[in-house]
Amino acid sequence: MTTKVNKKTVSFFFKNILIMFRGTLVAQLISVFVGIYLAKLYGENAYGYFGFFVSIIGISTIIGTLQLENCIVTSKNKQESKQWFSFLTFTIPIVITLLFLILLLFSVSIKTEKLNTTLLLFGFLGALLTTFNLNHQNLYTYNKQFSILSNHRILIALFAVVFQFIFYQSFTVLGLVYGYCSAHFLLLCYNLYLNKNNLIRFNFNEIKKGIKANTNLIKYLLPSNIINGLANNLMPILILSFFGPEKAGIYFFSFKILATPLFLISSSVSQVYFKESIELTKKEDGSLFKMTKKVVGLNILLMSCFLLLINTIGIYFLEFFFEDQWSNLRTYLIILSFLIIARSSFNPISSLIVVLDKNKIGLLFNSYLFVVNLIAIYVGTLYYQILYTVIVLSLFSGMGYLVLLNYFLNQLKKQNINA
Repeated sequence: MTTKVNKKTVSFFFKNILIMFRGTLVAQLISVFVGIYLAKLYGENAYGYFGFFVSIIGISTIIGTLQLENCIVTSKNKQESKQWFSFLTFTIPIVITLLFLILLLFSVSIKTEKLNTTLLLFGFLGALLTTFNLNHQNLYTYNKQFSILSNHRILIALFAVVFQFIFYQSFTVLGLVYGYCSAHFLLLCYNLYLNKNNLIRFNFNEIKKGIKANTNLIKYLLPSNIINGLANNLMPILILSFFGPEKAGIYFFSFKILATPLFLISSSVSQVYFKESIELTKKEDGSLFKMTKKVVGLNILLMSCFLLLINTIGIYFLEFFFEDQWSNLRTYLIILSFLIIARSSFNPISSLIVVLDKNKIGLLFNSYLFVVNLIAIYVGTLYYQILYTVIVLSLFSGMGYLVLLNYFLNQLKKQNINA
């Protein structure tokens, strides 16, 4: 009987992954092929500023939810998930506004460029819209509405490239930024329409009890993910500050190309895996360990094929298309490939940090990544060689991800043996 249930669970798991994969694949095809044309249109400098903008959003969205969006997915019933969803809808604008007031005061005090202040203001708008949309996505995950999540990927990619192309006519530097904000605004309108009945008057006493029961999320996961957000998003900001927008643009675009299949895999697998792993931990029959090994093995195989393709045939196509633009793209792609394949082995199953309550390990690892970023930028500025920064970042961050993967596989293996 157990075997039949397990087979049914695995089948349902991979069916949902395929649903997510379909939407994410279409979205990534749109982003990549139209994105390459937009990269030629806008050039390195515009992508440098766009990388700064995206990095600000990447850090802000982590703080904006205080990591309590995990409570939506782990809720015991639909009413509880609605409570958390409604509570976060109320608190997100407050937290994001306070965060950006602090950042704005800081930027004014150090007299940053007018363009950077404009980026910061649009970073506030982009962070607000993106965080709201992430809140909706977690509700869809709880309800296992993976078809809607799949459609999300397509809509946001389509809206973004259309608006970014339109805005190029009037804004050759910040058109990418304006296009991003417009796309997420339309997506939020769509989400509000679908979830209008899920917004309820939340019970603050129940929320307080929930926060007390999940103190580890704020105590360990929040600082851990803030540090992780800094580690993963700080480099475009630092490169822009120390090496200028052109170098920042090449780094950001190289990373974007390589991270396309990583995002494809993570977006397809992570939310489905998060939900299923919560249920499989209750069975204690080794199902989670076996499923995790399959997911990791498939991730590495897919990423290896892509990286081989992009560093051989792909780079010749890109160099031919860009002609004299985007110099050193080939070198950046080769160096960053190690980091990308290492990240792809763990990122789709990173929810194990929450599921196995290993938030302290997550905090330690993310602190390591943050230190690696600082060392990498220091080495680069010391010799004024951006490639030294990229080499240190890729090598040591990649090794860290592989060590973390090995740790969690051993944890699951121990549970499998004990079971």
